[in-house]
Amino acid sequence: MYEIPQLSRRSFIRSTTIAGIGVAVLGLAGCAPKKPAASEGAARAYTAGTYTASSQGKFGPVTIQATFSNEAIENIEVTDHEETAFISDRALTELPEAIVENQSLAVDTITGATLSSMAVLAATEDCVRQAGGNPSDLKEAPQKTASTGTESLEADLLVVGAGGSGMACAIAAAKLGMERIVVLEKSCSIGGNALVSGGYLEYVEADDSLREEMTDSQRAQLEADLAAAEGVVPAEALELIRGQWANWQAAGNTKCFDSIELQALQYTIAGEGDYEGNVLFCQNIAALDAWLVEDGFAFKELVGIVGYPWPRWSSPAEGRCGQGYFQHYQGLVEDQALPVEILLNTPATELICEGDRVVGAKAQAEDGTTYEVRAAKGVVLATGGFSGSPEMLRQYNTMWPFEEGVDIPTTNTYGHTGDGINMALALGAGVALMDDQMPFPMADCKNSSDETTVGDDIDCMMINSEGVRFMDEVRDRYSMTADIMEQPGQMMYMITDADTCRVEGDLNRYGHKLESLINQGQLYVADTIEELAAQIGCEGSVLAKTVEDYNEAARSGVDAAFGRTSFSDLSPIENPPFYASPRTWAMHITVGGLLYDDSFRVTTEEGEPIEGLYAVGETIVGSSGVGTQGEGLAVAQILAEV
Repeated sequence: MYEIPQLSRRSFIRSTTIAGIGVAVLGLAGCAPKKPAASEGAARAYTAGTYTASSQGKFGPVTIQATFSNEAIENIEVTDHEETAFISDRALTELPEAIVENQSLAVDTITGATLSSMAVLAATEDCVRQAGGNPSDLKEAPQKTASTGTESLEADLLVVGAGGSGMACAIAAAKLGMERIVVLEKSCSIGGNALVSGGYLEYVEADDSLREEMTDSQRAQLEADLAAAEGVVPAEALELIRGQWANWQAAGNTKCFDSIELQALQYTIAGEGDYEGNVLFCQNIAALDAWLVEDGFAFKELVGIVGYPWPRWSSPAEGRCGQGYFQHYQGLVEDQALPVEILLNTPATELICEGDRVVGAKAQAEDGTTYEVRAAKGVVLATGGFSGSPEMLRQYNTMWPFEEGVDIPTTNTYGHTGDGINMALALGAGVALMDDQMPFPMADCKNSSDETTVGDDIDCMMINSEGVRFMDEVRDRYSMTADIMEQPGQMMYMITDADTCRVEGDLNRYGHKLESLINQGQLYVADTIEELAAQIGCEGSVLAKTVEDYNEAARSGVDAAFGRTSFSDLSPIENPPFYASPRTWAMHITVGGLLYDDSFRVTTEEGEPIEGLYAVGETIVGSSGVGTQGEGLAVAQILAEV
């Protein structure tokens, strides 16, 4: 077994199956009444046949085929869509079934997949009209009775939250021999924010076949980082890294150099924690990489990402964004019959204590059933941060000029509203850095997603709506966001060409159709810079001069205007077609969270552990991203020994 280092502060399966994982799914279809007989409601008349309609979902049109008899809707099938896997699954499968079952358009939308649900309902309404029916006749809500019952469950381990860190914890616990793991999830799917992230994970020890060739600007950046680390990291650590770099060169390796210690150094000089803590953090992620690969997981080539340009980041070879991790976990559950029970749309509401020890949690399913889950080994909070809670963001904010009465956009999926933090605070837990709120500076202007991006996060140029470049494109996310907030409309365009667009056929890098993005005003494409300028509404001569100046900096590696140092041979924007992807900022990560000890036990402000209560992922202070799966592995390993 690959040992998981600890971080510093820094087969019970229900019969219902969603997307391959055994889960207990409560509500909607489960409590829906049977199709009403003709005598139970007004007679309806349709022109029998099969009809097709589309309606806008979150990422593009959702297309359905609806089959009618003369008296009823017989079947609804979603035939095409671009919605996010896992998140949209229930909306695209159970909702059509519920409409048919109830002969009603007044069925509940799926919590956590509202836009996908509304698209299915709107497209069905269109088909009803095509069939000669009156949609108003189908908008009487079906009768259903909410459950008032309570069900008690006993488990070895209770995990609250089915995102990256929570699912890794549950899977690891099962593989380490725990006999029953219950996972409570507020939303309609597993995956959390990892589903809509780029899925990027640091993979320092990747095989050379996944690494890019090291450029002169990267060598210069490395030397600058080593110089900046003088007096910031321990002298012996700096000597170790210099020796690693010398050995790398002596061996004739032309791929981009990296090591766990370099990774820790770069995080330290960027102000992200102390060196010793960062080494442990980086070791933890390396252990996660090895654990995933050991079970057959495959990674893509390494790249740099927004705010972190060193090319040590990889993503799943299968699936869009971070979905590949959860496809992998699905496969492990199915193939190895792991004893993991996941209750979707069943948010935890409070922790259960016996004396000073946390022994479980209460939760309420969408059908009204209350669950009281007790866990012999402990409760792990993996509920994420609070970027989806405008109230908490404003409560703790000291950094950003949030306007009162104006929505705070977020990249987060449904449910990231600080639930785990607040439940622990009610027991006296301590928190820190709650005002450290990290925006994402390249979010979609319409839906705050990263999935609509066309272009390379590093090899790109950023301009404002006037066609003028205004920042170093590879700075940290805080600085980039501050710059964007000063631009007209607080937005910008990401400019790339055929070499750096990361387009594959007619799809962007996340698998979304370019045609849909263009039709929805989320992408502009032209064969000349002047034509591109006309599309986005700026002067052609201004944008042409901006591109010319940027290209000169990219070719020379000297950016006199903004001091950017990271360029590649592909950086110049010169080969059509040219792309402009509208981007803005959105709240992405809350760095603050619960205090914890070296065993991931939640602590008070005084450092006293709350027995039985553990936390991982963005729920704890200083932790975020796909790499928090490593924390899930670590705490599972700790609890397996309890």
